[in-house]
Amino acid sequence: MRHIEGASRDQSLLLPPSIDEYVSEDHPVRVIDAFVDSLDVAELGFSKALPRQTGRRPYHPGDLLKLFIYAYLNQTRSTRRLEKECHRNLEVIWLMKQLKPDFKTIADFRKDNGHAIKRVCRQFVVFCKEAGLVSGDLVAVDGSKFKAAASKDQALTRRQLREQVEQLDRRITTYLEHLSEVESSDEPEFEHEQVTKALDYLRHHQHELREQLNELEAEGRSQHCRTEPQARLMRSGREGTVVGYNAQNAVDEQHQLIIHHELTQHGADNQLLAPMSHASQQVLGQSLKTIVADTGYSNGQHIDDTQERGVEVAVPAKRSVNNKDSGQLFQKHEFTYRPEDDTYQCPAGKTLHYKTYSSKDRAYLYTRQGCHRCPLQHRCTRSDQRWVSRHFEEHAFERSNLQATPTMMRRRQAVVEPPFGTLKRLLNQGRFSVWGLSAARAEYSLAVLSYNLIRVINVLGVRTLLAKLA
Repeated sequence: MRHIEGASRDQSLLLPPSIDEYVSEDHPVRVIDAFVDSLDVAELGFSKALPRQTGRRPYHPGDLLKLFIYAYLNQTRSTRRLEKECHRNLEVIWLMKQLKPDFKTIADFRKDNGHAIKRVCRQFVVFCKEAGLVSGDLVAVDGSKFKAAASKDQALTRRQLREQVEQLDRRITTYLEHLSEVESSDEPEFEHEQVTKALDYLRHHQHELREQLNELEAEGRSQHCRTEPQARLMRSGREGTVVGYNAQNAVDEQHQLIIHHELTQHGADNQLLAPMSHASQQVLGQSLKTIVADTGYSNGQHIDDTQERGVEVAVPAKRSVNNKDSGQLFQKHEFTYRPEDDTYQCPAGKTLHYKTYSSKDRAYLYTRQGCHRCPLQHRCTRSDQRWVSRHFEEHAFERSNLQATPTMMRRRQAVVEPPFGTLKRLLNQGRFSVWGLSAARAEYSLAVLSYNLIRVINVLGVRTLLAKLA
């Protein structure tokens, strides 16, 4: 039987291959090398970019950055494994030019250069814009919850802390009663010592919980994670609640490139539209035309602020339902606003005048009296007067809601949701391997940079991309 056979390990080669022959001319690892070489790592703020004249020589930040980009492209995040790859992986040996840093050096680079890595992401987006890969005609914004390295069992809310303190109170009382019984009986002394030790432990644990509770109340926080204090309990769709961070992406429609990203501690998205749109505009300039997001981003102040900067907003308005106890009563949209005299006209043709405003709800309030004499009162209100509110930024809501057509929402979904699927695959189903917000931001930035590289390589091809980077 004939088989393909390998070369003999004892065979001598007259001309051994060079390191450059380890990877082909169109291998993606060459893109990583060319892109990082085009960066000014000192200007981007990487530590040790300008080494000292004395002491041990450090590794160049560019070399370690290449290693991490390669690692996240290939879903290898363990620094100990990366250390091994530097010894055995031909692609890594080529990329690192036979450098073999230890795992601690590799881990410290990621920990110390989070802000610089994010600047690299922006630099790559600028390159994509100059290459014509980003249009800015439509940018979709969305968020997704990524799990922290900490376990969910380590997160406690204020209510849970109070319950645990109360439970310890009851257990301490039980032990004190038992201790009293032991002292008044003829039981052996060793049991008395065991009860005393258990009581000391419970009191110490109760003191720790009370300190945590007092700290939360002093800082106005509602939750605490013992092992990763910066992580937050957040609602996450099918998974219920997770301990983690809220990742935000702004994705350009043309080639689904992520033009801006953030990793936040916000449990909801309603305070993030303006920061994300403003940062996207800083990257794209005047070429940014439309921002689209789902109902979770509905915020009158943020929508109005974005529109005033010349960007069209398409966000469905999130309205509270009047008269929740009865679906038969008239809703707000059935009242007609008359801007010429700042009044509302009810379905019965009566006029509701401006009465007052609510700073908390950011709304003007309109009303009329005498509703008990109206023949349509049974369909409008159960009191003598009906109130209708108008948001301070109602005009911004209406304009944004008008743009948020079903077709626009389908485009949003097709643009912004697939990148999150890829990012969660690159990050072990959406779980960070590092501890703390700063380190998690660095890891997320590396994943975003890797995702954008994958997209551009798929669009242009390696050889074309190398030519543009040259």
